[in-house]
Amino acid sequence: MIRYGVVGAGWRAEFYLRIAALVPEKFEVTGIFVRNPDERQRIADTYSIKICESLEQLLNTGCDFVVSCVKSSAILDTAATLAERGMPVLTETPAGTDLEMIRAMREKLQPDWKIQVAEQFHLQPRHAALQAVVDSGILGDIHHLQLSMCHGYHAVSLIRRYLGTGNQIPDVQKVTLPDVSMRYNSREGISEPVATDMPQTIALLTFGDKSAVYDFTRAQYFSAIRGKRILIRGTKGEIVNDTCTYLEGDQPMTFSLTRDTFGANGSLNGLYLRSITGNGKTWYRNPFPGARLTDEEVAIATCLIKMDGCLHGGAPFYPIEEALLDTEISLQL
Repeated sequence: MIRYGVVGAGWRAEFYLRIAALVPEKFEVTGIFVRNPDERQRIADTYSIKICESLEQLLNTGCDFVVSCVKSSAILDTAATLAERGMPVLTETPAGTDLEMIRAMREKLQPDWKIQVAEQFHLQPRHAALQAVVDSGILGDIHHLQLSMCHGYHAVSLIRRYLGTGNQIPDVQKVTLPDVSMRYNSREGISEPVATDMPQTIALLTFGDKSAVYDFTRAQYFSAIRGKRILIRGTKGEIVNDTCTYLEGDQPMTFSLTRDTFGANGSLNGLYLRSITGNGKTWYRNPFPGARLTDEEVAIATCLIKMDGCLHGGAPFYPIEEALLDTEISLQL
């Protein structure tokens, strides 16, 4: 059983509360610390969990680590406060909002602090499957990426992972363009469509002989009329969205990545993703079969599993140092 406390009560914090409710055999929220009395009452009315009125009270709930979901301006200070008290921390993104915050955190970091960052995009089923294809070597050496599906530090994290650029800082050239689209969906749900200007940023990142094109408008997060795209190009092949083409000998081969899902078209197994397959292989298998989780929730739950692994001798999965680098690079976008 993985037992964690939560600080904060916003939109992202509720992911961690839902995950524990949907996968109770693996996760338990020992308590949540909420400063705002109104939010405290809302959480108490919605979830059957212990509500803490102080950080000290939360730390005494018997949690293995604390998930910090506070506002971005306070996120690094909160992580440092918890680490100074000897509590392992899984902190939400972003790892800072400007260079001053990043530099201050780097100076403050101590070797014994246990801080991982809940960067979830590379753990989403689709990206995990794409990474498995890349790691298989059938595309050869990966040298170019085009990414249009997430903003800033999330995109930088994916770019560095797919290209394998390590700690290298890229040269960045960018342009911002106007993009007016009908906004009809948001964190609050479906609403009356309204024409909204959400500027589009296109940037070229060059890491020596490797490169990436970043193309994003915020409408993409909640809009089906602003699609998501990815291209991963290697010396022996490429992936375009969910289609992989590669060279086997002198013969081009093509296959598509297919989601194996239950709960639709007469399936009585429940509503969940089982796996992602293609070319006779399973490239991704859901670690939470049967749980009614979205891809985003699967990724966040995987962060929790990996955080627990770090505390029991496993390798770091996204340490604060790596998150600070991604945020530093993203400030150029």
